[in-house]
Order: sequence, then C-alpha cells, then structure tokens
Amino acid sequence: MDRTSPEPYYLQLVRLLEADIDSGRYEVGDRLPGETEMCREFALARSTVRETLRSLQMRGRIEVVPRRGAFVLGERTVGWHMEPLKSFLQLKPGVRSTDISTKVLKAGLETLPPLAASQLQLEEGTLGFALRRVRSLDGQVGLVTDSFLPSEFASLLMATNVIHGTASLHDSLAEAGHGVVGTQSHVEAVNAPSEIAEMLLVDAATPLLRINAVCCRQDKTPVHAYTTWLRTDVVNVTLVASIQNHEISIPRPAST
Repeated sequence: MDRTSPEPYYLQLVRLLEADIDSGRYEVGDRLPGETEMCREFALARSTVRETLRSLQMRGRIEVVPRRGAFVLGERTVGWHMEPLKSFLQLKPGVRSTDISTKVLKAGLETLPPLAASQLQLEEGTLGFALRRVRSLDGQVGLVTDSFLPSEFASLLMATNVIHGTASLHDSLAEAGHGVVGTQSHVEAVNAPSEIAEMLLVDAATPLLRINAVCCRQDKTPVHAYTTWLRTDVVNVTLVASIQNHEISIPRPAST
C-alpha cells in the first residue's frame, strides 16, 4: 500500500488483486485470501478489505460466498444473478426430446473444484461426484455442463441412465427423495477457453454464455453445483431475471 497516495486504500487493493487475477496468480475458481489474512498482510482495517471485495464483486471479478470466501469468476466478465434459470433442455418451442442428444464424457468421484465445494458447503479438497456432459441439438453441439454433487450421490447416480446420457439428473434425484426446488444462477458473457472451445467445436475465444449455479432441496441443502458453457448460435434460450423487483426477459435475437 502506498500510504502517501491520495487514492483510497480499498482502490489500491482492488488494483493489486485485479493484477494478480489478470496475471494468472489467481485463476477462475480459486479462492482469494480471507479477510483476516488480507488485513494482516496489508495492514488494513477489515472495513477496507470488505469494501475491496464489494468493489471486485460489482466489477464481476469475484463471487463472495457467505462463510466460505471470495472466488475468482474470470477476466472482465459481464454477468447478472438470476433465480430461477429454466432448464436448457427447454431449448425452443417445438423442440422434441428426440432432437436433443447427450454424450457423457466423464462420471465418477474426484476432488471437487474449490468453487463447487464452497457452493455445496463442503470442505475444500473433499471428494464428490463429477459429471461432464456435452449436449447437441439436431446434431450440432450446443453446450457443455460440468455437474458436481456430494459423494453420497455417486452410487445412486451411477446406477441410473444419467451416466449414459438418457436420463435427467434432477428427475433421478427427485425419484430418490432429493428433489431440487430452487436454483441460484450467475450468468456471464465470456470467451471460450481452449478446452471448452474444442468440445463445442468453436474457435478459441468465441463468445459464450457461462452459467454457474447451485441447486437446493426443500430443506435448503445444496445438492448440485454446475457450470454450463453455452453456444447461443445453437441454443435458442430466453433468460428471465428479477432485478430490483422488476422482471426482465432477455431473448436471443433470431438468426438471420
């Protein structure tokens, strides 16, 4: 911190943390140092650190999860919070289930990413059930979804057709008494990372929608966290958001 600068301390810290994110020191999904650690490292008041985090969240650089910490969302993204988000299987009027195909790329136990562990209210480094699916509409790849669930759901889901791409994950949970009743989602406009671009058959840095979401049961326990990367030139979807008690519907423009 430059103690002689007229720039407020919180803005100095914002610029420092943004530089760390842009340089790759903190990557998407990484957790930033906690409030106490930053207070000690930079000799700042807790109120200053909290103002820094609020500013970073408003800029779309981080997501602050209560009692879990602040997680990096990505570089210079534009996003908004929405609740609920309609299923992407409801792609557009007239689409039949036979028009949609799902390919499962992986299904099994693995260490949960930090953000997913936080969303599921689990300790960092915990094993969980991971499922990666690629979905196509009329043979054209439209979206990739990475799903993460607590490990106790692994045996349940491995015994269903979810892992073969022919059954609904949420329907399978509901049949086992773990029906999802609420979803909180964060939608961002981002450039496609190389791995995702390869799966979606697009050039690297092609604009996509990225949806980070967490789904809860009736008792408010989170059971499913997922990230979806979506091609809006393939998937015709209407997003509905509630902002300051005003409902806003944002349809994708029709293809020309």
